[in-house]
Amino acid sequence: MTDIAFDSNIREPKTGRLDIATLRELGARALFPWLTDAAMDWLVIAAAVAIIQLWPHVYTVLAGILIIGNRQHALAILGHDGTHYTISRNAALNDFLTNLFCFWPLGLTVSGYRALHYAHHKNTGNENDPELGHKRMRSPQWDLPATPRTVLRYALKDLIGYSLADYVIIVRFSKPRRRSEYLPLALFHMLAVSILLELGAWPVAAAWYFSLVTSFMMFFRLRLWLEHQGTDDTQRVGLTPWQASLLSPHNAWHHWEHHQYPTVPYHRLPEARQRLSGPAILTLRDLTGALASARHIPSGAALKVSADRLT
Repeated sequence: MTDIAFDSNIREPKTGRLDIATLRELGARALFPWLTDAAMDWLVIAAAVAIIQLWPHVYTVLAGILIIGNRQHALAILGHDGTHYTISRNAALNDFLTNLFCFWPLGLTVSGYRALHYAHHKNTGNENDPELGHKRMRSPQWDLPATPRTVLRYALKDLIGYSLADYVIIVRFSKPRRRSEYLPLALFHMLAVSILLELGAWPVAAAWYFSLVTSFMMFFRLRLWLEHQGTDDTQRVGLTPWQASLLSPHNAWHHWEHHQYPTVPYHRLPEARQRLSGPAILTLRDLTGALASARHIPSGAALKVSADRLT
């Protein structure tokens, strides 16, 4: 039995497996709806920055920053999908689209994030998991038990820049494979900012970068609480549509299924869930209650022994 931090999630794993034909069907690469969803996220961002530019007011600015950060987070989720080569069989095209629509605007590169993220998949829950390393660096904010009030208090602090350090950590540990990859990233931002300044739309640039280190990091934090906290593996959660849109867009809340089959595109994860047996699905209320009553676990503590320590 796996080591689970709270009693409500203790169960023998009975994970069904997808047969080869089903996996081939669900894992087929698909440009759509990825491209459509990316366009919709950018459309929402464009509407938010237009409101800030046309009707500058403290309330519209605050609302705009929350909306921009929420959709920046959604773009990061789509970028994560591209990291697993789910968009196109052409690896160069897959990575270009992922960079252009998702990672370059966020200050990242797909190759850099891929190296970091693959290490997370390989070492989920053990001391070599980079996500746990990140949480250890930011102790005690990921300590368990944690009540919803504690989580929300940190989230509100994110809105005044508390997680700027977390953003720096992510960028620092997501270095691209080659230094030359920094060039298109830098050119993207230089061109975007130059165009906005030329158009007299400097508030748009300010709103983008301010959102990136405030509201984007807030939504990033909230999603992480749904995925691996309190378990040596991956939580299996179910969210309502509004919860999913705010906390874990583009089916990212099917994180257990994603860890079982990382090559299945996000839009087919619900079908994978229907075909797989596994741990009971926890509602948001179930999960927050369990995290609040968990045994003491320090931030980033490994609940699983790595394979290299067993040899």
